[in-house]
Amino acid sequence: MIKQISSLALCKSIVLMLLLSVSTVFAQHSENTNNKREESVILSYGIPFSYSLDTYTGWDIKNNAGGVLSSGYGNINEVFSKPGNYVLYIQEKHNDDSKSSCDHDQYPSKVTIRVSPSKMVFDFSSLEFSKKIVGGQSTEGIIVTVNAMYSSYDNTSAVYDYGFTTAGVGTSLLGRLNNGKVLLKNGVNKLEFSLEGLTTKGNNIMIEFKDINDQVQPYTLIEKN
Repeated sequence: MIKQISSLALCKSIVLMLLLSVSTVFAQHSENTNNKREESVILSYGIPFSYSLDTYTGWDIKNNAGGVLSSGYGNINEVFSKPGNYVLYIQEKHNDDSKSSCDHDQYPSKVTIRVSPSKMVFDFSSLEFSKKIVGGQSTEGIIVTVNAMYSSYDNTSAVYDYGFTTAGVGTSLLGRLNNGKVLLKNGVNKLEFSLEGLTTKGNNIMIEFKDINDQVQPYTLIEKN
């Protein structure tokens, strides 16, 4: 009788351990699923999309309908000729036998790519200031001009209404677009900004222009001798 009770207790213990093990596996799977990272990017049609991956990491790029546009392993260099929404799926290879807690995803499992039908590139070789910026002095009245090349997939115009900000030690400069907004036409567009604020120095200022897609195109102002 004692042996039967002991055997029954042992069986119950084994069943309980199995249930706990299964629960732990499901909990780990759920945690890994919930920890999957996702990213999103915006770029213009015809602009190269690059993403660095290790040699053994696989990937697929699919269109909005789920069709595979391209796939491979390692670094990605893709050019989207048509606007639209695309998704990059990244499949990392893990060592199932590894007990190391460091064997986790290095990359996001999914990257949503929005390809805009509008493209805008600043020509910083055309950048001009109506007056030299002097450290510690007001910049009121200084006009900044720069050319921007605009194009659209469907050959339409677009309203541009961004100013620019600056980054650097001791600078509070910003630029406001004259007239508040400009209608961009396909081709070269000349933009004018009015400076505001102060800077402790007149050089080594990072100017952050925004394109039509709200993406930053930086320029570093370095004083010429």
